Amino acid sequence: MKKLYVTLTILASFVMMAPSSTYAQQIDLYYAGVKNDTIAVVYKNDKLLYTNFEEESWWVGVMDLAIMDNGDVFYAGDGSYGAYIWKNGERLSSCGYRSTIKSICYNDNEGILYSVGDIFFEEIVQQKGAIWKDVELWDTLGVSRAFFNDIDFMDGHRYILGTNHMVNGVGDLTIWKDEEPIYVLGRSWEGSGIRTIICHDGHVYTCGGLRTNVGPYSYDGMIWKDGEVLYNYGSYACIRDFCIDGEDIYACGEINVENQEQKAVVWKNNEVLYEYDYACFIELYTILKVEGDLYFGGAGFYYGKQPDEMLNSSYGVLFKNGEAVEIDPECTVVQALAVPSNTNALQETETSSLAVFPNPTNGILSVETCHGASLQTETYRITNLMGQTVLTGSLNADTQQIDISHLPNGMYLIRMGGATRKFVVNK
Repeated sequence: MKKLYVTLTILASFVMMAPSSTYAQQIDLYYAGVKNDTIAVVYKNDKLLYTNFEEESWWVGVMDLAIMDNGDVFYAGDGSYGAYIWKNGERLSSCGYRSTIKSICYNDNEGILYSVGDIFFEEIVQQKGAIWKDVELWDTLGVSRAFFNDIDFMDGHRYILGTNHMVNGVGDLTIWKDEEPIYVLGRSWEGSGIRTIICHDGHVYTCGGLRTNVGPYSYDGMIWKDGEVLYNYGSYACIRDFCIDGEDIYACGEINVENQEQKAVVWKNNEVLYEYDYACFIELYTILKVEGDLYFGGAGFYYGKQPDEMLNSSYGVLFKNGEAVEIDPECTVVQALAVPSNTNALQETETSSLAVFPNPTNGILSVETCHGASLQTETYRITNLMGQTVLTGSLNADTQQIDISHLPNGMYLIRMGGATRKFVVNK
């Protein structure tokens, strides 16, 4: 099977226009995973940034990464020995034999780095969901073997996605709020695409798969909103990751049809946006929407002489808006995508034609143009620092107010009339 190679030049530029100046800034896209099937790697755009090989493991890979405002890169993953947390190429922590870290993120409000996964306790012969706080093991939850997959934050609370009460590879797909389960979504296979939880606009979204009684790929891929099914992608669907952009939800994963042929699929809401057929045998693990561009990545696999004989070898794949982009040919898996948390924090000048106040604001944002002329109706768009649209609307006067009281605390950007301004919500 032919490899997919194209050019990786991540130049999605932001442009903001002031009366006398135009500004642009390049987005830095980071992707991470495995190199040569054995080494953890992080790339920045088309350049290899960090590699890590741990001597106690014969293989190790990156599962997730977080990019700080100051440029620091934190990333985590696991190997044959256990789980690791790294910063800028240096190992900060080794979490022990049979441990796994699947998600790492920074809580801006607390100023704390969190990681979640699972850890094995030999004295009780039990796997439990684990939370690391600033690289130290902080808490464990769950019973009868539990696994954590992702963590997000909202209104001062932690929301964790995982499986609980695992028996023979099947457990309860569970969402915890702090230390208490709040939703039990149903019985799930351990490896059925359970990966992502997103707190957005006051709601808790998650993706995964529930067990069915149909064949070897016996689960239905779904996305839930506040514990209720939002989208059901049907039997044999494996939903590995999703992202939210305004009112739209983008998900990636695979569909296995009855003859066990597999298609890699990207969905927009409940409709197929892109698909890659069985001949490519691609699995998609991660997806990210940034300023109008949709990136997703994973791995492709080689076959042996027989159609059903897959060799123990893979190659990393990365796509931008459905088109494959060229990456390091020695990259064998793309597991995670990220951009800096201040990606959209564009440079601003005194000559910008847009002002917002109060800043920080606790719920009502006043918007004023600075050039003195009356506005015709102007549309505005508010995005978070990941480039995801959180609010749109229109204004028709020089000064107007926008109700943003439903937005979580944090930094946002408003774009209107060719100008861009940052503002902070602090309730």
